[in-house]
Amino acid sequence: MSDNITIVTALYDINRENKGDGRKFKEYLSWFKETLKVTRPMVIFVEESLVSFVEECRKNLPTKIITQPLEEIPYYNLTENINDILNSEGFKKKAAALDRVECKLALYNSIIYSKFQWVKRIISENPFESELFMWMDAGLSRFFYGIDFEYPSQIALDTLLDCKDHVIIQTSMSYYPDLVNAKEYTIDNLWDARTWVMAGLWCGGGKVLNQFCDLIDDVLRNKMIGNGLINNEQSAMAYVYKNNPDMFIAFENHAGKHRAYEFIQELSK
Repeated sequence: MSDNITIVTALYDINRENKGDGRKFKEYLSWFKETLKVTRPMVIFVEESLVSFVEECRKNLPTKIITQPLEEIPYYNLTENINDILNSEGFKKKAAALDRVECKLALYNSIIYSKFQWVKRIISENPFESELFMWMDAGLSRFFYGIDFEYPSQIALDTLLDCKDHVIIQTSMSYYPDLVNAKEYTIDNLWDARTWVMAGLWCGGGKVLNQFCDLIDDVLRNKMIGNGLINNEQSAMAYVYKNNPDMFIAFENHAGKHRAYEFIQELSK
């Protein structure tokens, strides 16, 4: 079977409720159930315990389920190093907003960065023979607001195909003009707790996404961990975007709504 786009997603229970910011896994399952209604071909990374849940939600939709124990996710091997950073005095003195989940739960960082390597794997395997690949967070459906589940729409998909040499992202332009207008990003910017590049939905052609994911890997390993810091994947994406602008096409949100995902609605038209 061939399709122009493959959506990649994943869901793992890391006890975020008790060890992170209180968000309950059952809440994620309710969002995941709606996300899985999207009818485009989808590759889903889960532990064995969620396979039947995914199968029931996807039914006859084009689907590839990949079971991967938590200990085998792409960046699990960095969890101990990240935990050492989170517990270090240097990090605690310099990092802002230490109540953020990424500052409390090392495994959360391993999960959110693994999305890039999962996408790389699916680009290589390409089970649906797609030209485009999209990452979609498992809980993204909380921002759907009544979209058609044939998503992206055929019109949007045709537009994305014309842009497949770029990484397509959404940026929030209203809140942090100093970050938005910065000419480049440095290591100092990676300490910033403020985020303006959305990480829950991004897409592009296989070649450019491979380059993008490699650059994210460099930020995580060398720019962050190598300098005794850790921050969320939105900060890493902002770093790569600012320093490689020609690689990207950004859908700019000027609505002034915190974390509004207008990009989702645009791709449903």
